[in-house]
Parts: sequence; C-alpha cells; structure tokens
Amino acid sequence: MQQPGNTNLAAQLADEFADYFQIEHQTTVNLVPFSEPLPDQDGFLRLIPDAFKMTSELSQLNNSSIRTFNAIKDLSSDLALYLQQQARKLDALTHYVLRSQDDPKQRFHTFSYGGSGVQVWMQERVEPGQLYEVKLFLDNNDGALFCLGQVLERIEQLTSDPEQKPSYLVKILFRRIRDEDRDMVVRASLHEQSRQLKRKAELRQQQAQQTQQQ
Repeated sequence: MQQPGNTNLAAQLADEFADYFQIEHQTTVNLVPFSEPLPDQDGFLRLIPDAFKMTSELSQLNNSSIRTFNAIKDLSSDLALYLQQQARKLDALTHYVLRSQDDPKQRFHTFSYGGSGVQVWMQERVEPGQLYEVKLFLDNNDGALFCLGQVLERIEQLTSDPEQKPSYLVKILFRRIRDEDRDMVVRASLHEQSRQLKRKAELRQQQAQQTQQQ
C-alpha cells in the first residue's frame, strides 16, 4: 500500500484534488486494488487496456467526422447525412466496447467526479494511501477512462440502525491519467452540471405555473 508519506505530501495531494470542480452525480466506476508501486507515466501508459486505447482513437475519429459534418452540411446534404450516420455508428461501437469492460464484481457508484478524481460509496473500510486501478464510465455517451487512483480520505457514514453495516465515502485522487482523459472528465462534469441546471430551471418553471393555477 502506498502511504502519502508525510503531512506535506498529504496536503499537496489534497490541493491537487481541489484543483478541479466536482459534480455530484452517480455513475459507474470499477475499482481494483493495485498492489505494485506507483509507476511513472510511461509505465502507466503500458497498463492501459487495449479497449480504452481503441475507444480513444474511435472518439478522435468521431470528433473528426462531426467537424467535417459541420463544415459541409450546407454544401451536400447526402454527404452530411452519411457522415452523421457514421458518427452514430462510431458512438454505438465505442459504447459497446467500453461497457464490456465493466466488471460487476468490481463495480461501485460515485457520489461525485471531476478532473482530479472521484468520491465513491464503499462498504469496506479502506485505508488512505491505497492505490486502485480505476475504470470510470461516464453517462450519456460521454466516454470512459482507465487511470490509477489513490485514496486520500475515508468518511464513515453513520446509521441509526445498529444492525446495518456502515458505509464510507472514499475520496480517490487520479495519480496517473492521460491528459486527454482528464479533459474528457472535465467536459463530462460541465455537461452534467448544465443538465442539472436545466432540470432545476424546468422544475422552478413548473412550480411557478402550478402556483399561478391555484
């Protein structure tokens, strides 16, 4: 187990976690204990499963198709339609490949996520410093990623039922992650924030209409 080592390092890692916005949202994450020493970036890149490397390339192809579609949609409707169909096929293929990586035995759910890490609900008592292989699956076809994370903090959630086992909110910092994957998580968190704000605005509008009708 990789312990933070000293107070200064622990504070530095906590600051790194705070560098990015966290959105409160439940999504799927796989966590597998990583017992080896934290590798350097090159060593980490060799650990990434081929499925995640392939889907990253598919995502780049899809983004290229979308840019091409936007550029020519006013010039050729048939070609634009063809590119739009290809983009949808790439989306479906990417989603299928990534979901095949989701292991139910290693599945947990996030309380929040962001560009620096995740907060996850767990039933087991994990120790700060523990390393994990992290597979984060984002909703709404926003993608998925593989990285190495480290436990920073464990907060016990008390229950009024003495027979019920406690749960823990575990804060995990991304210690090794590709830049493009961090950017993807940041975009996904902003997209989810936008969806949540839209839902809140719609709810307020509905409540205002109901009040007027009373």
